Amino acid sequence: MIKCVAIDDEKKALEVISLYIGRIDQLELVATFIDPIKASSFLQTTPVDLLFLDINMQGLNGFELLETLTQKPKVIFTSAYSEYAVNSYQVDALDYLVKPIEFTRFLKAVNKLKSEISIPKEVSADNVDEIISIKSGTAIHRVKLNDIWFVEADGNYCKYVTKSEVILVLGTLKETMSKLDDTFMQVHRSFVVAIRHIEKVEVHQLHIHGKTIPISSSYRKVVLNELS
Repeated sequence: MIKCVAIDDEKKALEVISLYIGRIDQLELVATFIDPIKASSFLQTTPVDLLFLDINMQGLNGFELLETLTQKPKVIFTSAYSEYAVNSYQVDALDYLVKPIEFTRFLKAVNKLKSEISIPKEVSADNVDEIISIKSGTAIHRVKLNDIWFVEADGNYCKYVTKSEVILVLGTLKETMSKLDDTFMQVHRSFVVAIRHIEKVEVHQLHIHGKTIPISSSYRKVVLNELS
């Protein structure tokens, strides 16, 4: 597991980062801090692998906080201001995320850890033989992640479309995504797709095994950047 800490003096922003971390199996959220001075004290005695770090904060800004640490973890900056990006790479930041942060962009930043931190094979997102349990009515389906093509929201239900069947479950797309790993991405408010099964990408849609999936305008830039 990759132990991480999130630091942001805006409560809402901290909640979003915490939610995103919770959706990635490889990450373990050790602590969150609104006060950067308290965060600095904590990090002096508790080593972690990764910081999600805001820049503009009262008491200590993100760069100043890093200077207080004798053992510096990997850092992903999270800021509402793009002008600090150059400075972030001067301190060897792993990535720089501009708020509001899309989950797919967050995943892309976390994926950079694969070349920086050793992730055990059994929890790797590349383990395509991983099996998940999907409850549909009174039945429980055991399905390989690699066999799932996409998931479609349909009212109060979601449909898992696999190579051999369609499984209908009660729940939201957000709840469904918590079962999936970072080889899946949301491309529309009603669709999450398996990146490995995408055959063709166009501006407004993509294709998976003969199925056409829409790409909404709110996800288009992130999707095209991720797949280009």
